[in-house]
Amino acid sequence: YKKGRREGRQAGMETSVVVFYKEMPEVFHSARINLNISLRSILTGIPLRALDIMASGGFLLSNYQVELDNGFLAGREYDYYSDYEDLCAKIEYYLSHPSERKDIAAAGWEKIQHEYSLRSRTEEMLNMAL
Repeated sequence: YKKGRREGRQAGMETSVVVFYKEMPEVFHSARINLNISLRSILTGIPLRALDIMASGGFLLSNYQVELDNGFLAGREYDYYSDYEDLCAKIEYYLSHPSERKDIAAAGWEKIQHEYSLRSRTEEMLNMAL
């Protein structure tokens, strides 16, 4: 039982629920690979989960999305997969290349800090409105 978790019972089994805003940054940061698998119905946009992962310093492996690829450098700040076989190959590759995986996660974190912070997004919106 970890502080910040809520405990419960489900069908006779002990369960532990992660408190999203308190623990997910730690989960994203400590996971070797964080997957973002968008629903097929989501055709555009940068997924909030992708931003959350990178803002936590986690390594992101996502399905391909144009906006994500326009905002970040694939293979340098995050990576994407094109199909199931590519996903499996990239998981195997990044698990066996921890230094490269950590460098990519650090570069994604850096990009979020400079270009996707609340301050920079607000400034961009105000500039567009003026």
